[in-house]
Amino acid sequence: MKSSKFLMILPVLFLSNLFVQATTLNTIAADPESGIYLTAADYKNNQLHLAGDLSTNNKLRLNDFFGGKTLTVSHKGQNHEFSKDSIYGYRDKHGSDYRLYKSYSTPYKILENGKIVIYEIKQPGNKQNGFKPLVRYYFSDGADGEVYLLSLDNLKKSFKDQPAFDIIDANFQTDYDLTKYDNYHHMFRINKLLAKI
Repeated sequence: MKSSKFLMILPVLFLSNLFVQATTLNTIAADPESGIYLTAADYKNNQLHLAGDLSTNNKLRLNDFFGGKTLTVSHKGQNHEFSKDSIYGYRDKHGSDYRLYKSYSTPYKILENGKIVIYEIKQPGNKQNGFKPLVRYYFSDGADGEVYLLSLDNLKKSFKDQPAFDIIDANFQTDYDLTKYDNYHHMFRINKLLAKI
């Protein structure tokens, strides 16, 4: 009697296991697309050129060795080379967006596109900081605006004679305060406050 109950339960367990496996396979995220943004408008509209993912063997090379001035996209087996000063930026294989700006040797990672666009640059550390990467934050007023170090002085200069100036002046005392993240709203606090105007 016990063996017949076991034999009846066995197919149910087998089928439920198959269902769990199928559900798991369907929820695995696809590789993020990589490609280039020719213009700031392309970035704003999320319009990647030569877009592809790892399954299509899309590869992006920054050619940074010795300050290379070109970027190469391998797309569908063909290499396409671009001068870094002729494009806005790119999305890497991890789905992170970068802007190329002025010197074009250091890409600015775009952290947030709000009232201001916030970027970061990581550089290798040194003995003084225990070889931890040095992180610097930058901003621009809009995706195609000039890029400045994220500081109170630079923000106040950029927004003088505008309502944003009063918000910045009233809510931030140090440069470090500008990098605070609002976990509840999932955005930088500066952009949360500036979104009110």
